[in-house]
Amino acid sequence: MAHKRPDVMKTLADARPAALDPDHLAGSARARHDLGTILAGDPRTPESRRPARPFAWRWALPVAATAAAAGVLVATLPQGGPDPEGSRATAGSATDGPRHTPENGRLALLTVADRVDRAADEGTYWRLTTRSSWIGVVDEAGSAFAVVASEKQAQSFGVRPGTQSLWVSGLDSTVRPRTERDAARWRAAGSPKDLTLAGSGSGGRLGLRMESGGKKKPTVTRTNGGDRIAALGARNVTYADLRKLPGDSAKLQEFLADLYEEDRGGEITGRTEWMWQQAAGLIRLPVKPAVRAAAYRVIAGLPGIRSLGEVTDPLGREGVGFALPASDRPGYGTGRSELIVDPATGALLADREVLTEPDATAAEAGLRAGTVVNYTATVTAEWTDRQLETPR
Repeated sequence: MAHKRPDVMKTLADARPAALDPDHLAGSARARHDLGTILAGDPRTPESRRPARPFAWRWALPVAATAAAAGVLVATLPQGGPDPEGSRATAGSATDGPRHTPENGRLALLTVADRVDRAADEGTYWRLTTRSSWIGVVDEAGSAFAVVASEKQAQSFGVRPGTQSLWVSGLDSTVRPRTERDAARWRAAGSPKDLTLAGSGSGGRLGLRMESGGKKKPTVTRTNGGDRIAALGARNVTYADLRKLPGDSAKLQEFLADLYEEDRGGEITGRTEWMWQQAAGLIRLPVKPAVRAAAYRVIAGLPGIRSLGEVTDPLGREGVGFALPASDRPGYGTGRSELIVDPATGALLADREVLTEPDATAAEAGLRAGTVVNYTATVTAEWTDRQLETPR
């Protein structure tokens, strides 16, 4: 009489302790700890870390620094940018140089792509609230000093017929000297209200003014043109266009490569940096979850991508960081682009630029390697049926 062969996999599963059940580990503190250990490449047990702030959003996504990557219509986005958020998180140092091979960086991002929230949520408006800041280097009367500009922004993308897309900028806006040393140099230069940033080329005013909190009135901008609600490269697109984007990473990369050829005159130079910004920008738009995952895979395939291990974002939330190789940053020296991601959910917490080597003027203004010269962190991102409440 033939004996039935035992199911080895079932036997092993039955013998597994409950504490090791994958269903209990998914998204748990242990899963986050284990992934962080793998990314850090350190076999030792990491030191205990303070808990991250609770998440108050479903998706956390970055606001890019240029019109093409910001996701609002190219023709309607106002010029000028937000800034790193004061001396609190803006002027700090990022994680020391990349500690991992490019291969580990790609593998870690592919893991993140697999963990993207797949819930098919939808509403009338896709709403984002972000906090951003940047450091400006000023050269007045032969004395260089740094200022920090910071603000909160709110955006809504109206995806139904007859709805509007709005962008409210300048909320809680401030521009102030970065340190006491910078404040003393600013006063020695005559305490100018209008500032000229070093490396601006023409020497014309950038429109940056010293402002204390609450004095600048927020700006409300309509950012849709008819049914076109966002920008991809040089194209203004509709919500239907966004929903048609491919969830296959190879097809999405091909689509972005075509956009790059169209947008050669854009503000971002270099194909790798352009693809990075566009793919990251897609993650923050009202696209299908499969497209967000594909965007991560496109980023993972970029040359030189590195994992930075566990890092803390500008709002104090813990995640894992990824970086491109350093490149020229006019007005600063050289720096690298970074993304900070929640490894458990695939949420993109923040994007930032980190100085790797200051030029002479930036160094004179006190900037050092590791200084975060600009960032955008998402506070909330969600579908809703209510339009933004605009300030009066």
